[in-house]
This record gives sequence, C-alpha cells and structure tokens, in this order.
Amino acid sequence: MIIMGVTETTTCFLREEIVTGTILPGTKLNEIELAEKYGVSRPPLREAFRKLEYEKLVMTIPRKGTYVTDISIEDCKQLYLTRRVLECGAIDIIAKNNIQDFRRLKKYIHDVKAMTISRNAEPIDLMTSFDGVTNFHMLLLETSGNRWLIHCYQNISATLTRYQHIYFSIPGTRQPSIENHITILSLLEKTKFQEAKTLLLEHIDNSFYNLLKTMEKAKVIT
Repeated sequence: MIIMGVTETTTCFLREEIVTGTILPGTKLNEIELAEKYGVSRPPLREAFRKLEYEKLVMTIPRKGTYVTDISIEDCKQLYLTRRVLECGAIDIIAKNNIQDFRRLKKYIHDVKAMTISRNAEPIDLMTSFDGVTNFHMLLLETSGNRWLIHCYQNISATLTRYQHIYFSIPGTRQPSIENHITILSLLEKTKFQEAKTLLLEHIDNSFYNLLKTMEKAKVIT
C-alpha cells in the first residue's frame, strides 16, 4: 500500500480536476477556496501549484495569481508531433537492441481487456479508465530502456492526458485504440518493427485528427 504525503495527494486531486475539465482552462485558482476544499493548509497547495506548473497544467503570473493553462489546437498539434517522434524512437531502439521482453505490455493487454466502465461514471473514474488504455504508450517507452526518451515522455504526459481525456469522450474510441495496441504488440513480438511503427503512426494520427475535429466543433480555434 502506497501512502502519499499531503502535497502529493493535493497535487493528484488538483491534476485530476484540471485534466478532466472539472476546473476549466483559464480558471484562476483561489488558494483559500482550494485549501478548504481539499482540507489542507496553503503551503502544500502552493507546492502543488509549483509541481503542476512544471507539468504545464497551470501558470503563475506575477502579482496576478495562478491560472489553469489554456488548451488550443496549435498546442495539440505540437504535442502530437512530439509523441510521434518519441514513440517511433522507442520502436527504433527496441529494434536496434533486439529487445524481446514484452511481458509488461502483455500484462497491459490482459488488464485493459478486463476493464469495464460506464461512460456515465464520475470524471475521475473515467480518467482512470482512459489512463488504463493510454498506459500502453508509456510502457512502450519504458520497454525501450532509454531513460532520456522516458524522461521526455513523462514531461509531456500530464498535458497529453488532458487532450486524451477529450479524445476518449468521443463515443467508440476506446475499443479501436485497444485493438491497435494489441496489433502493435503482436508485430513487435514477430520483430516486424517497421510495420509496428507504421501502425503506431496511423494510430497516433487518427486519434489526433478525431481530436482536432472535436476541438474545432467546440470552437477551440487558437
């Protein structure tokens, strides 16, 4: 059992509310209200702000306060381009080093197949479900064993999760994503690395274009 400290717990609560849209982009974060809501003092809350600022989920403007960062189509484009580079790089390293240990990816497939959740569930429960689907990509990076690729991916993961939460709100997106993951793993196991990379790129691009359409309909035009 993992016991988290006050700051870490507060950071997790606040991150979840930002990622799920419970706290909207552009919102000014009121320290007094949030401290009361989470039942914490203001110092750990301020530390949570600092951690989330590093993750690009909030920004502090001197003499004005701390705000939830905006989401935008341009930001999404840059983020997904970065994903393509990092995840394809992971497959290149797996191929070059002839890595054949995919046990964690296999366990992911087993666990995610067993995961069921209603779309009417609470936002935090939906986030847990979506995280289960998207964990494939972090595991792929970790399988490569390249600590710098992993570090870079971890740095974008919080903001990426924010956009993925929007994507998985589109009906019918979860199952195709899982099926793509299964096929990519199968290709990796057969050492068909180029085919795995091609499918991975199609998978990322398709999710990006569907996300883009959703954001355009929602009039996220910056």
